[in-house]
Amino acid sequence: MWLVPATILNNESFVRRVEQWAAAGGHLVVLLEHAAAEINDWRTFEPAMPLAPALAGMLQRLDFVVSDHEPNPSGEIPVGIIRFADAEFEVAAAAHACVAADGAPPGVFASVRAGAGRVSLLADARPLRNRWLGDHQHVAFLLALLRATERQGAVFFVRGSGLSFPALVRRHLWPVLCGLAVLLGLWLWQNLTRFGPLEAATAPSPVRGYDHHLEALGNFHWRLNRATALMAPLREQIVERGQRLCGGRSGRLDDELLEVLAARSGLAKERVARALAETSPADSQVSTRTVADLQVLLKVLT
Repeated sequence: MWLVPATILNNESFVRRVEQWAAAGGHLVVLLEHAAAEINDWRTFEPAMPLAPALAGMLQRLDFVVSDHEPNPSGEIPVGIIRFADAEFEVAAAAHACVAADGAPPGVFASVRAGAGRVSLLADARPLRNRWLGDHQHVAFLLALLRATERQGAVFFVRGSGLSFPALVRRHLWPVLCGLAVLLGLWLWQNLTRFGPLEAATAPSPVRGYDHHLEALGNFHWRLNRATALMAPLREQIVERGQRLCGGRSGRLDDELLEVLAARSGLAKERVARALAETSPADSQVSTRTVADLQVLLKVLT
């Protein structure tokens, strides 16, 4: 006996060979739904499986009638009676199709003679699967299928899959891909450089200190090109104290005064002259250096 899922009976030459084997004295049991290898026994609902043209042609040649049927929407499997081999079997089965043969009323099972053998059609394969085999009279029904013909031999359970590899990836890989996408997003959020400076935890005080006012005043004078006016008081004090140091003479900046200031401050004579005579610094760095030099000169003369 061969128990074959309908999903693999999609090749005309293969269907013909199986049909000839059954006519030679074998027993072919075609399982329409819940029979493929990828079926989950713990999921109550499976979509309807369309019949392949090759299988539909064989069923038509054997005078099987397959009609549509809507199973219980609640997912519960109804318990019914299957009449086969002069016996009745209580089974739990439901499918999207009803089968019939030899004028019998439609149901989940039908069987006809094919030459010296037999072909049976079971709409729902769950009574023969491991999860439900011990329920109701499923075992007795399976034994009746095994003894339906006089031919002795092996029993073949063909576990074919009607699901291609791309379809398998689409059905089962998307949860993994979604998880990887979430992990990638979290990793990028943690490691990518943020745009712009980080916002301070506490807002700066609106009250400005005295140093801020001095800084703002210096920036104001610098924008107006008045750095020379800011340095004038320092230069006047340095020249006045330096002249007192040189004997109380007053007058212009001369080489003697420059040499005295350079010797006491440790700065070069040219740098001292630039600090005391430069009118307008070229940029802020030059201005900062000049003010620093003036501060050194004023300190050594104090």
